[in-house]
Amino acid sequence: MPKVKQISVGASFTKNLGNFQSLKVEANIVLELDDRDDPSAAYEDAWAKVQEQVRNGLGKGQPR
Repeated sequence: MPKVKQISVGASFTKNLGNFQSLKVEANIVLELDDRDDPSAAYEDAWAKVQEQVRNGLGKGQPR
């Protein structure tokens, strides 16, 4: 089975603002993996990060 060396994850959200206007928020991340990394865990972590960035871009960040 081939080794996974890189994972790319992206998410976007487009919100209709009315009057033919919209707002698009987009986040992408590319991870370089080494032999010790678990690709599934790295993907889950990257997915959580891009979702958080999209929420932040929409002004819906989670309280800290």
